[in-house]
Amino acid sequence: MADKENRNLKKDIIQSTKSGAIAGAGYGFSVCMAHLAMGMVLIMRMGMPPLTWFSAKAILLEVPLAIIFGILASPLFLHKKGKWLHPALLTLIWIGMELFVAVDPSKPALWLLPPLAGAGFYFLFQWVWHKRPWVVLAVIAFSPAVLLATPVINYSIGGGYDVKPVEKKQDAPKGAPDVVFVVMDTVRAHNVSAYGYGRKTTPVFDTFAKEGTLFENAMAPGTWSLASHASMFTGMLPSAHNAHGETNYLEEDIPTLAQSFAEAGYETRCFTANPHITPGFGLTRGFGWTDNAWITGAGGRGFTFIYRLVDALELFTATDKGGATVAGNVENWMAQRPKDSPPAFIFVNFLEAHFPFHQLPDEFRWAYTKEPLSTLREADQLAFGAQIGRLLTQAQQAQIRQPMVDLYDGGIKYTDYLLGKVIDTWKKRGKLDDTVFVVVGDHGEHVGEHKMFGHLTSVYQEDLHVPFMFRYPDKIVANNRVAQEVSTLGIFSTLFDLVGLNVPDTVQFGSLMPAMTPMKDGDPQKPFGRPVMAERFEKSLQASRFKPGTANGEGPLLDPRGRYRVYRSKEYKLVKHFVNGKTSTHMFDLQVDPGEMTDLAQNPDAQPVVAQMEKELRSWETVLKLPGLDGKAAKGATAKSGKSGGSKNQLSDEAQEQLKALGYME
Repeated sequence: MADKENRNLKKDIIQSTKSGAIAGAGYGFSVCMAHLAMGMVLIMRMGMPPLTWFSAKAILLEVPLAIIFGILASPLFLHKKGKWLHPALLTLIWIGMELFVAVDPSKPALWLLPPLAGAGFYFLFQWVWHKRPWVVLAVIAFSPAVLLATPVINYSIGGGYDVKPVEKKQDAPKGAPDVVFVVMDTVRAHNVSAYGYGRKTTPVFDTFAKEGTLFENAMAPGTWSLASHASMFTGMLPSAHNAHGETNYLEEDIPTLAQSFAEAGYETRCFTANPHITPGFGLTRGFGWTDNAWITGAGGRGFTFIYRLVDALELFTATDKGGATVAGNVENWMAQRPKDSPPAFIFVNFLEAHFPFHQLPDEFRWAYTKEPLSTLREADQLAFGAQIGRLLTQAQQAQIRQPMVDLYDGGIKYTDYLLGKVIDTWKKRGKLDDTVFVVVGDHGEHVGEHKMFGHLTSVYQEDLHVPFMFRYPDKIVANNRVAQEVSTLGIFSTLFDLVGLNVPDTVQFGSLMPAMTPMKDGDPQKPFGRPVMAERFEKSLQASRFKPGTANGEGPLLDPRGRYRVYRSKEYKLVKHFVNGKTSTHMFDLQVDPGEMTDLAQNPDAQPVVAQMEKELRSWETVLKLPGLDGKAAKGATAKSGKSGGSKNQLSDEAQEQLKALGYME
């Protein structure tokens, strides 16, 4: 009798285990489809290229995890209500895991909806199975494919795959140099050792800069990747080229650097893991080839539940954001490059200082900290949450400040290491001194300043002051540091100046060569690098999901709503902000107040300086034909480039006289 009972018990355990595995697979599939649907909507809303394999791997991780939990909970099937208790327990387990790695626990929809939706789908499938099993099988077979294909189709309809070849209009000039344009993504000048930072974060950049010209006060034209890259690629401000938060696409009729170099007979190649530098945003126009290193989705792991979970469990962790792949692709291309090939315009972007900060090789992750990975990951998650609206307590801000600084510095150090690999690629080929190099940050980052973490919304110097240098021994002075403030928008005209090409009429900013070439004794310094401006345009001009006083950080220059225009002249920085139908004015003296804590626009004694700065800004807005902050986003400007940055016959007499007095016109 006992043997029979044991056999029956064993049989029941085996059956319940099978039921648990099947139920786990069913629930895992259901909740994974909920996650996948939310992810595909996010990709399409952000305009990102389809990360198909990256998204598909989530299924391969999430369903097996659910099967494991399903088996562990299988004893519930021994209970008469097991078919209800088992999925209920799985749902609770999933809710717990979602909450554990939630980017913002204060938003239940982000972590509660997927497991509840998964439970709903599970019970629906179970009910349908008893009536129409073939329907359930069809859903299992086709729903992943449909969800994964939707952003691909959407991207295709939007022209994301339409890469138009550029017709060569001439052969490259005889003896023309290669041009290598490297962006150290999200790297701010303050944390670069060449700019006086206490930690030796950038030994490669420091040495390289001494062999060329370093700009000590360079300002980015935008606060995030799309806007800033589009500006550097076109020599135009965001309000002119339209690749900003309101439109998200670079105007098609504006010549890009790659397009212009390709027409001039250059081979053009793009190496980047940044998904913003893709055809869907218009930034790869003119490149004859791109490495598509972004396709792994390594930089987007923080947006996906299952990747956040495996990172928290220290399983299948990523050790970079695509930088090693990018550097390797550059090396492989050079190794296969024919000796008699035409000159090349090479663009390289390294995303390693960008969020998620803890996603670094060990030697760089722990370059400046000994905190365990769990502590660093938690701090990283809190900082990321702040960027999408999570309100951090003072204790949380204090908790993550130093870990974020340490990880950010580690990311900069890794970026610098990868820069060294690119430099070595040209050095080994024997072409380093015959190549124009420009190295620059596209924007910076907040790591606790003004109680903010991240970038995009801020127009404080933490987000705008970037490292910037040129090296080309044939034409550029070595060991040269330029103190005058400049805009990185000068890259376009400067590169064309260096290789002897004509600058397109659309470019709004002139060459920086007067600052990088030796001057004869007695010769006056020619004007350069003006104006120094930046802009931030966002879709929501009115009230948004952020209420005043609840955004990430504190201060007038990081409101996530509306539009900003920044103008820098010597030590002064003027900022215009348009939101809710009103324009406010702010001004700071960066020489005496580098932290931008004292708003001089509110000081009666500073009003003459504020008025003068506003007058200068209005003149430049006329020169560059910029739309008002209260107007609609306009088509790209067509003012010709030159010493003034615009066409003289478009200026009022007052504007001309103002710019002449400032030394910007002759």
